[in-house]
Amino acid sequence: MKKNMKKSSLILLLILIALVLIFAAVTVGIAKSTYKRNVAEEKITEPDFYSMQKFSENNSDEVMKALKAGDAEKFKKLLRDPSGAEEVMSFAEWKDADLENVVSLGAGSFSAAPDKKGRIDISERFFVNVGEQKYVLYIETLTSRHGMINEGVSLVGVTTYEHFDELDYEWNGDKDDSSAAAGKSFLEK
Repeated sequence: MKKNMKKSSLILLLILIALVLIFAAVTVGIAKSTYKRNVAEEKITEPDFYSMQKFSENNSDEVMKALKAGDAEKFKKLLRDPSGAEEVMSFAEWKDADLENVVSLGAGSFSAAPDKKGRIDISERFFVNVGEQKYVLYIETLTSRHGMINEGVSLVGVTTYEHFDELDYEWNGDKDDSSAAAGKSFLEK
């Protein structure tokens, strides 16, 4: 009798566990399909500039930490296109960078509006002291879904402050004889 009760209890427990698993799977499936339908139906008209700024800030912090640490692999992973990463890494003695006193010139986008796929750039220029030398870092982040999704760093440019000043503060990460760049700007489509 006890054996039959144990067997019946075990069968009942297994049936209950199976029902819970089925219920959880159905709930997750419904939630995913509802989310996908809602995303497909939403009509976004303005970029989410607040999110774009946070993405730019976070990506810029990670780029500067990777440069200071001399971590070329981490730096390359942050970039959507790692071409030119070695040039940027070797442009200055980044281990001596004073990341506590970095000055930003503010974040902004050169795009008038998101493209047809909802992608839009946001970039920021920073003054960074490395030893006795002052450099300018240009870091461009790509976002999608009108600024709501972080697509990563598309471009990191570096030049000396002197060169930046000679160009009347008009330098935007472009590679030339006095600067280096890693990645490819979203604006160069």
